[in-house]
Amino acid sequence: MITIKKIKWSNLFSYGEDNELDFSANPLTQIVGKNGHGKSSIALILEEALYNKNSKNIKKSDILNRNGKAKTYSIELEFTKDDDTYEVKTVRGTTQAVKLYKNSQDISAHTATGTYKLLEELIGYDHKTFAQIVYQSSAASLEFLTATDSNRKKFLIDLLNLGKYVEAADVFKTATKAVAEEVTVCATKIIAAEDWLKKYKSTSLVVLPILPVPENPRNLIEQVSGIREDIKNIETHNKKIVQNNKYKELMESIVLDVSAQEPKLDVTEYKKEKIECAKSVKDADAFIQKMSKLGTLCPTCMQDIDAAKLKTIISEHTEVKQAAETRLLEVSAVISKLDKEIAAWNSNNNAKQLYEEYHSLYNPSLAKDLLDKQELDALISSNELLISKITKEIKDVTDQNAKNLSHNAKAEVIKTQLEEVNAGLVVLREDLATVSDRLSTLQVLVKTFSPTGLVAYKIECLIKDLEETTNKYLSELSDGRFQIGFKISASDKLNVVITDNGKDIEIIALSGGERARVNAAALLGIRKLMQSLSNTRINLLVLDETIENLDLDGKEKLVEVLLAEEYLNTFIISHGFQHPLLEKIHVVKTRNVSRIE
Repeated sequence: MITIKKIKWSNLFSYGEDNELDFSANPLTQIVGKNGHGKSSIALILEEALYNKNSKNIKKSDILNRNGKAKTYSIELEFTKDDDTYEVKTVRGTTQAVKLYKNSQDISAHTATGTYKLLEELIGYDHKTFAQIVYQSSAASLEFLTATDSNRKKFLIDLLNLGKYVEAADVFKTATKAVAEEVTVCATKIIAAEDWLKKYKSTSLVVLPILPVPENPRNLIEQVSGIREDIKNIETHNKKIVQNNKYKELMESIVLDVSAQEPKLDVTEYKKEKIECAKSVKDADAFIQKMSKLGTLCPTCMQDIDAAKLKTIISEHTEVKQAAETRLLEVSAVISKLDKEIAAWNSNNNAKQLYEEYHSLYNPSLAKDLLDKQELDALISSNELLISKITKEIKDVTDQNAKNLSHNAKAEVIKTQLEEVNAGLVVLREDLATVSDRLSTLQVLVKTFSPTGLVAYKIECLIKDLEETTNKYLSELSDGRFQIGFKISASDKLNVVITDNGKDIEIIALSGGERARVNAAALLGIRKLMQSLSNTRINLLVLDETIENLDLDGKEKLVEVLLAEEYLNTFIISHGFQHPLLEKIHVVKTRNVSRIE
């Protein structure tokens, strides 16, 4: 509970030196005086003391009383909050000094701005809200009641501090537009990629084999040449045949595994993998052992360990260990097999080297049997036919292989591009799903924070409280004759409906006095609503010229209503009406200088 107690001021607006007012002395006080004497300035001075600004936006240069000789003005304000007493002291001339005391201890900030920020936090309202709750005039209220339906809702948005929702809606709209553009970009890229894939869908990417090229008939040519030489030297050649046959026997005595092939797999990689698998088994087993010994408390943070979560973690690492053990066995088997294949390959290579040694001495072109001139002549003829045939086969196979290589190169390029496009398509689809989810979320937020969303819902909820509170006051002020209703239309407008003895009428159809009753009830209802929205209650209410249009009965009822309010000190500013039983403060003006009497 905040209680505004006393205020002292000098040389502000039309006032001179040493003015003092006790705000908490009486539950209901009249401030009376002629127009222009400075009655309304009291509320502005209070605003200046707490917020360094006023609701009429009067410039600092115009606040100092221009009819006096003083060069500075000062304000001292005392208020309590809960069990603490606060004092605000400010002096302003060419510069400003402001001090804030709590229970006589200086708690001011380093700057005036910081001190006023502390004050705002203490009061619990910003300046605009404070002005609505503490200082209300008939003009401000009538603006709310008689404004257009759209402007009335804007008034409530500002009054109820719902502007942040409108600002959030604009932020979400901007973000939605940007994300929608991202969705369009992703979708366009996906369509382009899918079109490219369709283009090459029917293209054959089968790798054509490279045919083995027949062995060059060089040996046959040399053989024919040799045969001719042998014919010239048949006796010498026959001796060579005998020796050549011996070399052949030696070669044939060597057993070769013609099916043996060099192992294609690199045993080194498997040995590395075996080490990694063994390490994985060891690490997983160590982790499982460590987790199994944890107990019920975490040794690091001393928090209770989630047994179910621990069991899941152990189970996961057990699966990792089992998978590593299985792979270790598989890799070990592959290594064993490769080692045997390598040994067999090396043994066969040694035999092959010996074979090749004899083979280098052995001339396969020589006949096994001793040469016979007639047979050699016949052999020359057959070899020459075979040379011609092989030469033709080499040409045909070479031409075909050239075509196959060209096809395979093109297929490889397309295959690589297909893999890249498909991989990119997966990423694009994931990106599209992500931005689509973001877009959906933002669209929900835009709808939520739109004028027809959360703002409308909050206003609809709060307006019911305002309607109920206002009608409570209005019932007392009009003896139950009038009721007021607030309705939010589908077109996002706030309508005001006045009911006079059960019949709906326009507010402009009310007489001045009737409208004043509705006005007073609305003013009190708004203040009540604003205080309910904040956890801070404040004792002060200044009604500036709000009762002038009320008839005598209406003024009496308003006085009764205000006196019935708990923890409220109300000041009624007027220049005509004076209640005989109320405390009065007179504002007089002499020689252009106002003072409190």
